[in-house]
Amino acid sequence: MTIAEHWNPDELRILGKSRKRFEDRALVTGQGRFVADLATPETLHASFVRSPIPHGTLNSVEVGQARSMPGVVAILTGNDLGLPDLAPPLGLDRSDVTRPLLAKDRVRYVGEPIAIVIADSEVTAVDAAGVIWPDIDDLPTAMAWEPDEARVEPRLFTEDNVMTTSLIESDSRVHKELPVSVTVETHSQRVAALAIEGLTVLCEPDPDGRLTVTCGHQAPHRLKAQLASALGIGPDRVRVVVPDVGGAFGLKGVFFTEYAAVCAAAARLNKPVMWLESRREHLTAGTHGRSQTHRVTFHGETSGRIRRARVEIVADVGAYPQGGFLIPSISRFVAGGLYDIEDLTIKMSIAVTNRAPTGPYRGAGRPEAAFAIERAIDSFARKAGLDPAEVRRINFITKESLPYATSTGATYDSGDYEAALAKALELVDVDAVRTEQTRRLKTGLNPLGLGIGAFIERTGGPADSGEFADVELNANGEVVVRTGSTAAGQGHQTVWAQTVAEVFDIDPARVSVVAGDTDEVAEGVGTYGSRSTQAGASAAFRMAIRVREQAREIAAEMLEASPADLILESGAFQVVGVPASAIPLAEVATHGWDNGTSLRHQEIYVPGIQTFPYGVHIAVVEVDLETGLVQIQRMIAVDDCGNVLNPMIVQGQLHGSLVQGIGQALMEEIVYSEDAIPITATMMDYPIPRAVDIPEIISDRLVHPAPSNPLGVKGTGEAGCIGAPPAIVNAALDALAPYDVTELQMPLRANRVWHAIQAARSVAS
Repeated sequence: MTIAEHWNPDELRILGKSRKRFEDRALVTGQGRFVADLATPETLHASFVRSPIPHGTLNSVEVGQARSMPGVVAILTGNDLGLPDLAPPLGLDRSDVTRPLLAKDRVRYVGEPIAIVIADSEVTAVDAAGVIWPDIDDLPTAMAWEPDEARVEPRLFTEDNVMTTSLIESDSRVHKELPVSVTVETHSQRVAALAIEGLTVLCEPDPDGRLTVTCGHQAPHRLKAQLASALGIGPDRVRVVVPDVGGAFGLKGVFFTEYAAVCAAAARLNKPVMWLESRREHLTAGTHGRSQTHRVTFHGETSGRIRRARVEIVADVGAYPQGGFLIPSISRFVAGGLYDIEDLTIKMSIAVTNRAPTGPYRGAGRPEAAFAIERAIDSFARKAGLDPAEVRRINFITKESLPYATSTGATYDSGDYEAALAKALELVDVDAVRTEQTRRLKTGLNPLGLGIGAFIERTGGPADSGEFADVELNANGEVVVRTGSTAAGQGHQTVWAQTVAEVFDIDPARVSVVAGDTDEVAEGVGTYGSRSTQAGASAAFRMAIRVREQAREIAAEMLEASPADLILESGAFQVVGVPASAIPLAEVATHGWDNGTSLRHQEIYVPGIQTFPYGVHIAVVEVDLETGLVQIQRMIAVDDCGNVLNPMIVQGQLHGSLVQGIGQALMEEIVYSEDAIPITATMMDYPIPRAVDIPEIISDRLVHPAPSNPLGVKGTGEAGCIGAPPAIVNAALDALAPYDVTELQMPLRANRVWHAIQAARSVAS
C-alpha cells in the first residue's frame, strides 16, 4: 500500500513531520561551496563585451588596445569561435530565428554579448572589456505591436516579428446577449529573478580534453547535452557539476550563450575559465520574467454567473525567443483559472522586440494568467453590484466536477476551491475588515481594502516528463539516493532522505543524497515547474520500496521464514511477534552483496499527468491618499499542495514565493525607454522587498492528495508569486473604489497610485 493510498500522519514516523534541513549547517557556517569559491591561482576570468545599442549592424570589433593590456590572455569574437548558431526553440518552426553565441553581423538588444575577454583576473577582464568599443550602425527598433495588425518593420529576423499566434475555443458557445459585460486589460511587467548568486560558470579542461563544467544550474543533464551540441562535441566529452546554488527561480534553467562561449574559450586555451555575472549584466541583459499583456472580456448574468469569456494574451519575449517562447503557452493553459465558464476563447500572440530575452521566472506563466482573470472577476463583480467573493463561489468549478477537463487541454485533478475560499475569508475576518473600512471612510482616514487572488497552478512540467532515481542499500546499512532533481535551496536533501528513511524505518541521517553531477547520476530531467517532489521524490520512494522488498526476501532466507511474516521496524527485519529474531539492515545487505545480490534499483518515473495545486490568497492593504503609498497590513494564504512531506519546508517555500509576489505587486519592474534603452541598470533602480516590507502572514492549507503519484504530492514552490499580486492589486482597488479609481497596473509604486487618485479626482470635479 502506497502513502498516497493511505496517508495517515499519525502512522508515519518520519514523513509529514517538520525536520531541520540537513543542507543548512554548511551554509550558515560559511562552509558552502559556490562556483565563485572554486577559483584557483590558475583560473582565468572572463568578461563580456556587450552591445551598447538595441539594434544595429555590427561592422567590426576593435580589440587592439585591450589585447595589449597586461594580464589579457585572449579576446574572442563570434567569428573567432567559429561555432554554429543556436537552433530555434522546440515548437517554433522558424528556420530564420537562430541565435549566435556571440553576435556576428547584427545586434538585437542592449547587453547582447559581442566578444569575450579572458584575463588572469576578474578586474583585468572587466577593465579590458570596457575599452573595447564595437562599430555598430544603428537600425530602427521594434518595441510596440498589436496582435491583429502586427508591426513587422523593422524586422528582427528575415520574416516578421510575430513568432506565433493561436486560437483556442471551447466546444460550447453562448450566442445570446448578456446583461453584464466588462473588459479588463492587465500588464504583467518585466521583472528580474535577482537571485542572491548571479549566473556562474567554470569550465576546466581535463588532460584528455574532456570538459568539466561547474555551473549553478537547475538541470545539469540538459546543460550537458546543450553544451555538447553548441560546441560540436559528443556528450561524453562534457561533465556538468552543480555545487551549492544561491537561488535559481527558473533563471538558471535557461541555456545562456555565455556558458558556451566560456567553455569554447577554455577548450581553446586549455585553461580553466570562470565567468561571474554582474548585477548590471543581470538587470540589462536578462533573461527577464513575465512581460505579458492580457485583455479579458466577460459576459454574464446579473446573478454573477459568467457565461462567456475571451482572453487575449500578447507576449513580448524579447530579441530572441529561445528562453521565453513556451511561457505564454503555460499562461494559455491555465487562462480560465478556477472557473467553470461554458464559452471560453483564448487567443495568444508571441513576438520578438529589441528588449532583452525573457525566460522562466518563478511561476512562469501562471502569475500572468491569474492576475488577469482575478482582476476581471473583481471588475465583473463591481459591475454586477455583487461581492467579489460571491462571484467566485458562483463560478468556481465544484469539487464534484473534479477531475475537470478544460478547453485548453488541462485536467484539474483534485481539490475543493470553495472550501479554500471559505477558509481564507474566515482567517481574514471579513466582517471586521468591512467595519473598519466604513469607519475610515466616515472619518476621512486612509482607506482600507480587501482583495482576493484565487489561482490554479500547473506543476510537474510536461505530462510525459519524469525523473531519475537510483536507490542503493549498502553493505553497512546506509542508503544512497542518486536523483536527477537538482536543488537550488529547496531542501531536496532533507525531503528525499525523509522519504527513503520512511520506507526503511531508519534515521534520515543514514540516507545520503547525491545530485547535480552528471558523472555520478546516470540521467536526469531537472528542477523546474515545482516538479521535483512529485517526480523525483516519488521515483526515489518507488525504488526504495523495490530495494526494501528485495532485502525482505534476503532476510526471509536468513530467518528461514516467509517474507510475508516479516516486519521492518527501526531498520531491522524480524518475524512478527518475535523481536529477538531481528536482523539489522546492515546484516541483510552484507549477506545479499556477499552472495551476488545487488541491492540497487533505478528508474525514470513518469507520473503521466500533471498536478494542479491551487489556493486563495487575501490581502488587506491601506492606501495613503496623500502619497499613494500602498502598505500591506496582512496576507492570508490558504493552499492545497496535496500531501505535505515536510511542513516546515513547505511553509518556507510559501513565504519565499509570497515575498517575490509582493515585490512584483508593489515595486519591481524592468523599465525601457521608448527607443529600447534599459533604464533599470542597478539595484538603485530596482527595489526589492526588505524585511520591513513583509506583512503579517497567516497561512493554512487543505489536503487533497494528487492521484497521479505515489506520494500524493503537488508542487508548492510558486504559489505566492501567483496568488499575491492579484490579491494586492484587488485590495488596493477595493480601498480606492469610493474615490472612483477603477484601474491600477503593477507595480503599485506610490507615484503611480497617487497619479491614479489625482486623475480620478480631476474627472470627478
